[in-house]
Amino acid sequence: MIKYRTLIGANAAQEEIDTFVELVASGGAVDEVYVRMGVVRLGAQIAFAEVAGQTVGVAALKVPLHEYRIGLQGTNKANYSLTEQEYPYELGYVSVSPEHAGKGIAKALVAEVMRLAGGNGIFATTSHPTMKEGILPSFQFVPVGKTWKNLSGDTLILLVKKSQKDNTDQ
Repeated sequence: MIKYRTLIGANAAQEEIDTFVELVASGGAVDEVYVRMGVVRLGAQIAFAEVAGQTVGVAALKVPLHEYRIGLQGTNKANYSLTEQEYPYELGYVSVSPEHAGKGIAKALVAEVMRLAGGNGIFATTSHPTMKEGILPSFQFVPVGKTWKNLSGDTLILLVKKSQKDNTDQ
């Protein structure tokens, strides 16, 4: 049976952070240094999927830095406006161990992060085919802007989901 739990990143124990970072870094898409900084940033929340006490999947609700947003909006990347008011959060660090892939864990983790976002606008960047073609569109994320290549040569895409709140809530 798969158990899911969430934590405020800044309140996580060092062992929990290490486990989270190890699983994300094992996928090779994100440098460990950035993951460590991102999960403890003010407002970040992290989700775990566990089987028999072992972490088999992770994801995060991130609060991106202004500089990161500016970089994504640049003409050498997505070239799409990501204002903090419209998209206060980023879905990131979704990673599932290879032996547990294909069991719906990533989709369940994304659902949990979407719950944590509380209907606010959210964006994600990915090069992973299952994320960009299946999981994220199933949560009404849409691709925007243009694709770009990261330093590893992977083609990345920006996907957004607009706020589900009416304007009186903001």
